[in-house]
Amino acid sequence: MKQTLRLEDVARRAGVSSITVSRALGNPDRVSARTRDHVRRIAEEMGYVTNRTASSLVSKCSWIVGAVVPTMANPIHSEALQGMADQLGPAGYQILLGTTGYSAAEEFRLVQTFIGHRVDALVLTGGDHLPATSELLHRSGVPTIETFEFIERPIDLNVGSSQRDAGHALALYLLSRGRRKLAFVGHSDVDDTRISERRSGLAAACREHGAAEPHIYATASNPGSGGGGEIIGSILQQTPDVDAVVFAGHQIAVGAIRHSADIGIDVPGRVAIAAFGESPMARWIRPSLTTVHFPVKEMGTETGRLILARLAGRTFENRSIRLGFEILARESA
Repeated sequence: MKQTLRLEDVARRAGVSSITVSRALGNPDRVSARTRDHVRRIAEEMGYVTNRTASSLVSKCSWIVGAVVPTMANPIHSEALQGMADQLGPAGYQILLGTTGYSAAEEFRLVQTFIGHRVDALVLTGGDHLPATSELLHRSGVPTIETFEFIERPIDLNVGSSQRDAGHALALYLLSRGRRKLAFVGHSDVDDTRISERRSGLAAACREHGAAEPHIYATASNPGSGGGGEIIGSILQQTPDVDAVVFAGHQIAVGAIRHSADIGIDVPGRVAIAAFGESPMARWIRPSLTTVHFPVKEMGTETGRLILARLAGRTFENRSIRLGFEILARESA
């Protein structure tokens, strides 16, 4: 059985002390460029991998940021994570990912796990957490960024867009296009404040402009699966006066456009379809999907910057950053 290489083995081969090897691999600024390159070349030739666990005990830094998202099936989460990685990677940090399946209890378990692994920072999706989760984060002191949703009083720091304002703006757009009877489709098996805030904004705009309260429907389909679009037929059967359907997520809206074509529903002639979120499929489907676009890549980039600033000891007077959104008017509405 092959023995694990030790730092001392690299030091012996390189002809330097163990502390020099440690500095060359972990704190390269503390040795000369010539020594650093020499030690790294020897370590690479030998196949030596730095023991991060041991290093973190000395430096009190794990170089890991924990990120918690509901699902990886939705491309907006991977786009935001890429924005984070673009900032954190060059600084030496890696992202450790966990998915909740839209479960607050699973989020709590993941937060416990990440804190137990001594991550340097945590990134959470949205601001709706179990009281036990918020309490644990406050006690731990781990820098925490809540994302996607604008939160006036975050646990620590926040970057996101107002979901209520986005719902309000989308309703105003549909009303301006002559649509007066709206329906909203959320997800019956998902507890997500982003969905409820979008619905709230939609309803407020309808009330302000004398339109009927939106009819509320729910589908049990996973928000990231793209399924559940069949509900469009049921909506028009149950409430035939509906002339616009707003979906909480863009993937199920794409499914609704496809299903409408299959069963002969004219979009947007008979009914307009709109949604929240953006991806290539929203542009490719015919008719193309009208959506609310959130700057998720920018959000991920800003989140990465905030993490690095917080870890460098910076404090923030304004702890919440409000990003905007854009209505992408396309053929479906």
